[in-house]
Amino acid sequence: MSRTPADLPDLKSLEEQQRALEEQIQSIRAEPEKILREAQEQAATIPPPDDLADRRRQRMFEETVSRRQIRNERRTQGRSLLLLMLLLAATAALAAWVVKLFVV
Repeated sequence: MSRTPADLPDLKSLEEQQRALEEQIQSIRAEPEKILREAQEQAATIPPPDDLADRRRQRMFEETVSRRQIRNERRTQGRSLLLLMLLLAATAALAAWVVKLFVV
């Protein structure tokens, strides 16, 4: 059987088609193993906790509250400092009045 130059392109295209089919077959044969491996990975993965959104909301609330608490604490300390100064001034004025009473 002699081959003519016209038969060679047909033969090459058939060989390419055969290679493509073999690759598809290998790909399809590997598919069940891939699906099984994905199922095992999914089964081994821990799902996120149900209360994840609640935890985030709680964290944001605590951060906001802590900032407000800091602001309130500073305001309270400022008032306390003012009251302390007034108390010391009143004590000094009372001490001066008492000294003035006994000296005269």
